Amino acid sequence: MTELGDIFEPGSPHGRAYAALVHHPRSGLADIARHLSVSLESAAASLEVLCELQAAVRLDNGDGEPVWDAHAPESLSESEAKRRQHAINQMHASAARLSETFRSVRRSPRGNGAVVPVYERLEMLADFEEIQHAARGCVKVIERPPYLSDPDREQQLFLLKRARLGAGIRYQTLYQDAIYQDPERLRHALATNAVGAHARTLPDPPLKVIICDDDRASLVLHADERRPDPMGLRITGSPALRLIVKTFDVLWSLAAPISVNPTADELDERDRAILTLMGLGATDDTIARRLGMSRRTVVRRTARLLERLGASTRFQAGVQATRRGWL
Repeated sequence: MTELGDIFEPGSPHGRAYAALVHHPRSGLADIARHLSVSLESAAASLEVLCELQAAVRLDNGDGEPVWDAHAPESLSESEAKRRQHAINQMHASAARLSETFRSVRRSPRGNGAVVPVYERLEMLADFEEIQHAARGCVKVIERPPYLSDPDREQQLFLLKRARLGAGIRYQTLYQDAIYQDPERLRHALATNAVGAHARTLPDPPLKVIICDDDRASLVLHADERRPDPMGLRITGSPALRLIVKTFDVLWSLAAPISVNPTADELDERDRAILTLMGLGATDDTIARRLGMSRRTVVRRTARLLERLGASTRFQAGVQATRRGWL
């Protein structure tokens, strides 16, 4: 396949044809064939390629016969230089992403029962991506500041998450409440929720981690590359991993579903009374008698409250209602 840069090779057929047009502008096919000492068919083929590359243009000389002229060499060389620089930049970017994974895979052994220190931010980010690519069923994330990635990398991770969601991977992401003061991160969270992810918040989750299929994790210890100690830990099957998975599941059960406007969810007096009595251990029948409601109405309202609070038990509902200032 001929590229634009090939026309600056004086020994190539298309390079010779371009040089002939530079020296003899507005030449006809027979003229070009004569200048190149080639057949009409060969000259026509070269001119067709030059036109496809936009290095030459076919014109009408006014007598119904076509002639060809060359575009300015400096504009073509500048265009080709930009194209090649763009290709080089893309190559470097792809190589940089692959080198992160290369270092991540080779720096430390992977194996059952391993807890491996990670010292570099880019290596940790490579782990975050690789874990999501490797997931077969579920990815669990606890996300809180300080963040390791810049806005461009955040966008890449967001697109990766959406792609994995599209592949059927289940995501559970637990954010710090500070996400409500971060419009861009909140927008990403709500956008992925809209395509099947699950997100909840806690005031101050105690760790920052990503877990793949409950059988491997990457735990962030800090985000300061100037420190000599590890920035994180890569953890596979071990008691430490089981502890992290269990911690995530407990925190998830206590967290509140993320909301477009968390301060807008208000309770009416009946629901507040139901939650109060639930917190005291009252049964549906007792609540119905105390509030003068039918048992069916209490059951319906209780189910709706549990759904709004993202709770599976009455205890969880009480915790979430207190966090939101409903009680």
